[in-house]
Amino acid sequence: MNLNPWAAPKSREIRRVLVSLDERVASTCDIETDAGNDPQIVTLRHTELAKLRAHIYVHGQKAGTYGIFFEYPHPVPGILESEENLPLPKLLASIALHFDA
Repeated sequence: MNLNPWAAPKSREIRRVLVSLDERVASTCDIETDAGNDPQIVTLRHTELAKLRAHIYVHGQKAGTYGIFFEYPHPVPGILESEENLPLPKLLASIALHFDA
């Protein structure tokens, strides 16, 4: 990961996700630095495939859960594009699967 998760200008919930990523996942993705100033969302991108990204957010989610929107380098019909109201363990599993870590 290209930034220290503790120093990221993000909400406590989003920083919790970043520090919870296991070493393998963290080594396959970076925090998108130009993702805006919204502390309630973070964009992760694959270290080698810039168009393989995941947007993690807490807007509109139940307390203690997260939403995720997946981006792929090429459109793939029938592939899951987003998930809502995920508890942290399921979110981390989805991130790992997306980045194939």
